[in-house]
Amino acid sequence: MRSERGVLAGGRAGAARAALVLALCLASVVPAAAPSATADDNTPPSGYPTWADVQAAKANVDSAKAESDRIASLLTTVESSAADASAKAVAAGAAYARAAQAVKDQEQVVAALEQEAAKRASERDAAQRTAGQFAADSYMGGSPSDPIQTLSVLGQQDGIGRLQTLQVLGDQEAQAVTDYRVAANAATAAEDKSRAAKDALADLAATAAQQLSAAQDAQKQAEDAVAQTQQHEDTLVAQLADLKGTSANVERGYREGQAAQAAYEAAQEAKRRAAEQAALEAQRRAAAQAAAERAQQQAQLAAPQQAQRQAAAQQNAAAVQQPAAAPAPVVVPPPPPPVVSPGVGVTDDPAGAQAYASGQLGGYGWGGGEYGCLVNLWNKESSWMTDATNPSSGAYGIAQALPPSKYSTAGSDWLTNYRTQITWGLGYIRDRYGSPCGAWAHEVANNWY
Repeated sequence: MRSERGVLAGGRAGAARAALVLALCLASVVPAAAPSATADDNTPPSGYPTWADVQAAKANVDSAKAESDRIASLLTTVESSAADASAKAVAAGAAYARAAQAVKDQEQVVAALEQEAAKRASERDAAQRTAGQFAADSYMGGSPSDPIQTLSVLGQQDGIGRLQTLQVLGDQEAQAVTDYRVAANAATAAEDKSRAAKDALADLAATAAQQLSAAQDAQKQAEDAVAQTQQHEDTLVAQLADLKGTSANVERGYREGQAAQAAYEAAQEAKRRAAEQAALEAQRRAAAQAAAERAQQQAQLAAPQQAQRQAAAQQNAAAVQQPAAAPAPVVVPPPPPPVVSPGVGVTDDPAGAQAYASGQLGGYGWGGGEYGCLVNLWNKESSWMTDATNPSSGAYGIAQALPPSKYSTAGSDWLTNYRTQITWGLGYIRDRYGSPCGAWAHEVANNWY
């Protein structure tokens, strides 16, 4: 009713305003298009409401509601754009980290093969010298080449002994030549492997360089997207507050509360699933224990008969002791991939991050004793690096959120801002484990939290 009196009292101006409101109402029937600008567009952003639109919409309740919904949708869109760009940056950084690790691994392979090639070349050269020495000795000794020469050697005063020496030299020379050929082939094969490994290293290095460039580009695009998001967020939140007759702080707090509630519900759902999984695992272990106990009882009952069979087998066995079979190798699973800093533009400040986190604990109702647990927890998870990246899983940041977009409930700048990451991480710990020491206890027991 208040808006209708305003229109009627305005006379000619009210008529004009009514026409504008009608246009806005008609426009509100059509779904609002998302802003056209993206992080790498060269065109100015469009699709956002102006303050004139906001003031016009306030003249009509229905129009104000439609404009509020439209602004809320735009806020979600710009926040999603920043989150998507940041997620792409994380993925690009992880890809580069994997490529860089592949280069390091191949460098070790190359070094080992180069060492092997040098060893084989040394063996080849030694075999060549040995063969040459035997050949020279045979030549200097006058090795006979036909029966007449052999009879001539036998006719000499020490002919028999000399002929035996020449025969030995000939045999050794032949063996030396064989050894040289084997060593030469081995050296050639080792050189071929070393050369192939170097070629593979060059390819991996080129791939890593491309991945680094892509990661740096993605990082820049994400930072631009976040900057645009923050700029538009401020305006859109202020417009939304004006439409609702509240304040920007109230509207921002409401949206943060909604995001926190969504994060809480997600954490509770994850806790529920973890509890179900733990219950199933407990049932599996109990069943396995019961089966092991039954098997032990059966083995105890069968022990006398087994002993008799073994005694009979020993009496009938051959006297020759058979060598024991080699024990099966123990397969040790590889350790989880290390968390690394891709180094594509994010500044890490572990000391600053820890100081900030320490100042936040009181707001969650936690005492100072929880700080040590938090330090241990995130030391193990990320070494408090803002861009800590798990190249295998894709987990990211100080709290190692997976997927990293979870951070966006605490702010759009989570890619580079340790404060945003810590805010999300502390909320996650509160909702999931109750306290940092609770999360640390779970980490110690399960190697994750």
